[in-house]
Amino acid sequence: MAILFFVIMFSTMGFGLVLPPFLFVAQNLGASETLAAFIVSTFAMGQFIATPIWGRMSDRHGRKPILICTMLGSGLAYLAMAFADTTGNIWLLLVARFLSGLMAGNFAAATAYVADITTSEKRAQGMGMVGGAISLGFMLGPGIGGLLSGSTAETASLFWPSIAATVASFITMLAIVFFLKESLPPEQRTAKVEHEDEGGKGTIQSFRHILSRPILAMMVVMGFFVFFAMTNFETMFPFWSNAGFGWGPRQVGSIFMFLAFIVMVTQMFIVGKLAPIFGEGKLLLAAAACYIFGLLFMATVPFAFEPPDWKIMMFGIAFTAFGGAMFNTASTSWVSKQAGDRERGTVLGLFQSAGWLGRSVGPTVSGFLFQNVGMNAPLFVGAILMVPVFIIVTAIRRHTALESADKESP
Repeated sequence: MAILFFVIMFSTMGFGLVLPPFLFVAQNLGASETLAAFIVSTFAMGQFIATPIWGRMSDRHGRKPILICTMLGSGLAYLAMAFADTTGNIWLLLVARFLSGLMAGNFAAATAYVADITTSEKRAQGMGMVGGAISLGFMLGPGIGGLLSGSTAETASLFWPSIAATVASFITMLAIVFFLKESLPPEQRTAKVEHEDEGGKGTIQSFRHILSRPILAMMVVMGFFVFFAMTNFETMFPFWSNAGFGWGPRQVGSIFMFLAFIVMVTQMFIVGKLAPIFGEGKLLLAAAACYIFGLLFMATVPFAFEPPDWKIMMFGIAFTAFGGAMFNTASTSWVSKQAGDRERGTVLGLFQSAGWLGRSVGPTVSGFLFQNVGMNAPLFVGAILMVPVFIIVTAIRRHTALESADKESP
């Protein structure tokens, strides 16, 4: 687990390094707010396509080979991103962003690795450690990336953050090769024929197989809505903070560090302790409530002052960070418990892919709202989109309770 922790941390650091300046660079290359947000969304589009594929391949070939291949691809994607910045080619920037998303679909293999080596009782704690590694990488990455990318929106640069992300990806790949042991023994892997017999000939067939099971189907829909809601604000934060407080990449990177610190503490030290006491379902309801409160607070309270008070805004963003972190960890644990040993990578991959579909749609919608409705519109829409999540989680809990009662009845 310790080696995997550092592997995931360095992998996420690469993603975080390019985050603070990305929207500003896209805008400086001639993109509107909507187009810049669409370019950001291609990362999630790549993950939507690749996540179930990497998850399924990890069930068939093992976790380690998939992690090696994807980290190599990530390094090449970030290298292309650096070249796009130096040449001023916005379309190469879009392609590089999409490729980095394809390679980042390896999260299904990483979470399946954790599920392989943890018991059901320790699953939420294990997923919390993964979330903590992601948060630590995300905390270090934006902080360093903000320092490397320039102090203002007008002077933002992707070159050095992309080079640093390339180096981090290649170091991670070497760490996997030499230090990470395979978690899925050959006898537990899903053979090709077996996989096809289960209806898993591809992504579409896998979705049909999962959707035939009511609880998993509802969980997939839940994943779509929650990530759609979250990206409505997260994507627009650089533009939103620039419009509200005049911030550039360095300030954005610092706030992302603060946000990631809260996420890390929540996932590593809080969720794992609360899940055995309250259960994942109750934690998900509480997480959604925190996220809604944080968005509504940020959209209203800081702007009651003249000028707007960014220090008060930090209270709201703390709630969104806490709620989002608790939801991500508890939901992954919840879904993994519904999967069999030989389909865990596939099920987790499909659930995460539904989330990335939400992340694919969310940024472009938020960019359109920001550009045409108002700077706070993405926050209000994000809060509204969390309402169906409440309904779905409640329905799953009731469905699960009825199934348990049926099994216990003579």
